[in-house]
Amino acid sequence: MFVLFFAFFFCLYHLLYRRHVVQNIVILAGSYIFYGWWDWRFLGLIVLSSSVNYAAGIGIKNEARSGRRKLLLAAGICTNLGILGVFKYYNFFVENIFRMIETFGFQADAPLFNMILPIGISFYTFQSMAYTIDVYRGDAEAELNPITFFAFISFFPQLVSGPIERANHLLPQFKRPRIVTENNVREAIWLLCWGFFLKEAISDIAAVFVDLAFTESQTSGWMTILGTLAFTLQIYCDFHAYSIIARGAALLLGFELVWNFNLPYFATSVQDFWRRWHISLSTWLRDYLYISLGGSRLGRGRTYINLMVTMLLCGLWHGAAWNFVLWGLLHGAALSIGRLSHEARLPVARVPGALRWFGTMSIVVAGWFLFRCQSWDTAINMLGSLGDMAWEQRHTSFLVNLVALWFPVAAIEIWQFRKSDQLFVLSLGRGAYSVLTACVFTFVFITFRRFEYAFIYFQF
Repeated sequence: MFVLFFAFFFCLYHLLYRRHVVQNIVILAGSYIFYGWWDWRFLGLIVLSSSVNYAAGIGIKNEARSGRRKLLLAAGICTNLGILGVFKYYNFFVENIFRMIETFGFQADAPLFNMILPIGISFYTFQSMAYTIDVYRGDAEAELNPITFFAFISFFPQLVSGPIERANHLLPQFKRPRIVTENNVREAIWLLCWGFFLKEAISDIAAVFVDLAFTESQTSGWMTILGTLAFTLQIYCDFHAYSIIARGAALLLGFELVWNFNLPYFATSVQDFWRRWHISLSTWLRDYLYISLGGSRLGRGRTYINLMVTMLLCGLWHGAAWNFVLWGLLHGAALSIGRLSHEARLPVARVPGALRWFGTMSIVVAGWFLFRCQSWDTAINMLGSLGDMAWEQRHTSFLVNLVALWFPVAAIEIWQFRKSDQLFVLSLGRGAYSVLTACVFTFVFITFRRFEYAFIYFQF
């Protein structure tokens, strides 16, 4: 659907070349049509969120009294968190509270609602809140034009799975004519081809193997290990694919989105991993949560608490389930231990890079196991299966397919890492660039919609 929609939108958009004010109207209308295509009933939520933050921004700009400014900021934040809380977390917290009540011998039916989670609500909510907070802090100017602001919040290439853009980066781009250069087109073509390759030819095929491994009836330890490695590949290729497809599509419209990933599986510490993974979320949590809690300014003990709280809420941002809570706490603990070792001046830097990389990836992969387990029974049975490490023929087949899937991703990313450039392909000669892009496109064409898996982060 996206390919057809974007092709039509692209033609209409560029008919209005250099008329950026009218283009913004087209972007807003197209974004709402795109979002409403999933479920038109949730359009009201994004309109409400945009309206509240638009009004809060103007109110903060025009208000000189500190108390009133704080009240407007609180109103904007509470409205956004209230919407997010009701649709994403209400059932989780109510159900767990009533379970706790039942442990004391009281019986009551939890008042749960059968609600569908609006697609992309976590992304546009955080983007909206960041705008209001930035206006309050003086880091961004309040936007007076409602069309411009609403288009900024709902910009469809990055609406449902990010990256989470900051007002001082993306909003000014709506205020000036957009010019698409030849370099923009070359970069966009590569990003779109590579993004669809990661999704269609890698992630969706890896998902088949992941589904085979993550079952409540799993009894093979090797299937648990190989399945977790397959998910490690799947989630990265899936989410990275969306991020670079969004960047490529935006470039064709004259916009530049931030990079959301920077070779995260080359990290040699958990802190380094979070500098490279889902960068727009990790920096959001740092700037608006961790620092607001006091960061590292209130003493060592408070610093560790702030790290744990930040990563706990990072886990909950991903979903209202205990596996996400544990995933967040695991990363919080790893970040705290890393900080403690630095403060204790332990000679971590003297440890060979390969060992630091292995230790980091062991934590990351263990986290992905928690992230993927959708029930306690699945987690317990799969962990119990590690007691049976007998190698079978099916494990060989699984491993061969897994290596085949990892190989092209690793080859390109090793090249990117060595060049310190995720766009090294653009520096190749026209012939090499064309051949590589054509090969990637061919694989996309062959595997397109062979396995239909939605982007994982659509559910967040």
